[in-house]
Amino acid sequence: MPGKPFQSKLLPHTEFIRECRADGMGYRQIAAELRDRFGMRTAPANVFSFVKVRARRRPVFALPPRESVAVAPGARPPAARFPPARPVTGGNWLNYDPSKPLEKLPSQP
Repeated sequence: MPGKPFQSKLLPHTEFIRECRADGMGYRQIAAELRDRFGMRTAPANVFSFVKVRARRRPVFALPPRESVAVAPGARPPAARFPPARPVTGGNWLNYDPSKPLEKLPSQP
């Protein structure tokens, strides 16, 4: 592949675009200013893409640490406390027989 890798035509105007965004200008206004000041015709979508590619990434969302559980290094945390599983009564509930009507199972405490 001869030649230099692709570089944006907006690259020389990075600081100007940065200042415009800091002042609250929209992408349409920035594209119009680039045309008026520098004679560069570009679409607002190009300015948006240029800014988006060079923007800093957002922080990663993380869950807060547990509040009251203190675990020594190498020790296992206490097991989660789930309610005991309800026993299945009334035969095999996984089978469905289309010839029989559906029945509501009684609620268990």
